[in-house]
Amino acid sequence: MRNALTKTAALLPLLFFSVGAFAQCDAEGYSQKALKALQQGYTFVKSYKVDGKNGVRKNIEYTCVFSKDTNYMLRIEGKDGGAKGIVATLLDNQRQELTTNNLNGKSYPGWTYRCRSTGIYYILFSFKDSESYCGAAVLGFKR
Repeated sequence: MRNALTKTAALLPLLFFSVGAFAQCDAEGYSQKALKALQQGYTFVKSYKVDGKNGVRKNIEYTCVFSKDTNYMLRIEGKDGGAKGIVATLLDNQRQELTTNNLNGKSYPGWTYRCRSTGIYYILFSFKDSESYCGAAVLGFKR
């Protein structure tokens, strides 16, 4: 009895670690897919990990600096397939919405935005009708 209890106690941590490993968000693979979706002529700037921690994090926000008269493109890939389940919204420094990939209830693979004023902008990622809460996005620019 004592031997069986010792073996069970030794195996329990392994079980918890293996379950946790499957629940993690592997954003790197999604970043590579999103990078391939960046249109020709756009230069890669940065990738963003979109990890909702299995639904615990409802919003993920990143800060970036955009330059006037520059076109920016964001492409999204998620575990649910393409941008499905992930909403990416661009906000200005006053936190006013400028563009989003979710229009009229339809999800698009990303957005493009022509910057009218140099400054700080926010990219807000949230989840809509998602069960995976995992993905990535890439940002590119073109002058």
